[in-house]
Amino acid sequence: MPVDIVIDGLVELRSKLDRFPKEAQNKAGDMVSDYTVNIMREYVPYAYVPFKSAYGNWFSEKQRRYVMARIHEGSIRPGAPSRTQTLRGGWKKIGEGADSLVVNDVPYAGHVVGDADQARMHKKIGWWTVGHRLKERAGEIERKAKAGVDKAMKELGL
Repeated sequence: MPVDIVIDGLVELRSKLDRFPKEAQNKAGDMVSDYTVNIMREYVPYAYVPFKSAYGNWFSEKQRRYVMARIHEGSIRPGAPSRTQTLRGGWKKIGEGADSLVVNDVPYAGHVVGDADQARMHKKIGWWTVGHRLKERAGEIERKAKAGVDKAMKELGL
């Protein structure tokens, strides 16, 4: 499902970039998308949040028995970090230049960092959402775009 995120100030940035040659737009797009991939790969520090504090209680007795059996066998260790870094590795840039997109095709990414469907557990742990992360880094994104334009203009001799 495609996601369109509009951040105050970045729409104006896009319209400003349209005034420059395509080479400058492409350099800015590459610098912004590379930076965005890097900031999206950052994980929040580990925090143990009990299931009960996020959801209240078990959804069913079957779920409780399943979890207790997994704890007993050792495949679930409450309070111990068990991050696979799959979400981090899922961030990538598709395309090049001004038309590049930053995506994460890990199936559960929306439940961890999605703006609309972030799970309560991940919100309590302190995970950022994509929109929030881009908004808080909008100034640096704009600086990266400007640096890309400046670099391209210098290379073009303009």
